Amino acid sequence: MSIREAPEARQGSIIEATMACIAAYGYAETTIDRICKQAGISRGLINHHFSTKDELMAKTYHRLADHLALQTRRAVQAAGDEPEGALRALICASFQPDIFEEEHLAVWLGFWSVVRTTAAIAETHRALYAGYRRALTRAFERVQEKRGLRRDGALAATTLTALIDGFWLERALDPQAFSAAEARRAALMVAERFLGQGAVIQLDS
Repeated sequence: MSIREAPEARQGSIIEATMACIAAYGYAETTIDRICKQAGISRGLINHHFSTKDELMAKTYHRLADHLALQTRRAVQAAGDEPEGALRALICASFQPDIFEEEHLAVWLGFWSVVRTTAAIAETHRALYAGYRRALTRAFERVQEKRGLRRDGALAATTLTALIDGFWLERALDPQAFSAAEARRAALMVAERFLGQGAVIQLDS
């Protein structure tokens, strides 16, 4: 007797197939037929779990955003209580192997292409980025408080976010252009510039 897959697991499988299709074909060319073929399921099964393609895409982006947020929280928690370590971990999380790899970034690129035109995607995107900028701002402020500095933490957070996005975009377009270590080092150097002399975050050797 076969064991039926739990609804949550089946939805997860469909979402994973959707990500694979976006990475391979782009957002616009990711069709329900392609998702069905990738997941090895029928259209009826997709319709059972997701009422529309837009719902499937929105939940896929939400899953992608949740994964990044979770990995970032874990990195910061593992860094301990030192402000410099927490800031470093927050920045470096975006360059982890399971985040900063070609296929994963291709999925992000696909969703970025529709943020301005798809309300559900835009809402998830806005919440994710607002949360990340808040966390970065607070991380910069904690280092400043420790060292008696006065800097614009919000501007630093906005700058770092834009820089990381730029590295993600370039990595998705040309994975051979630079390494994760080079991108990470550059981001940390920019962070140092905002913190000023004497507030150095340990760089990779």
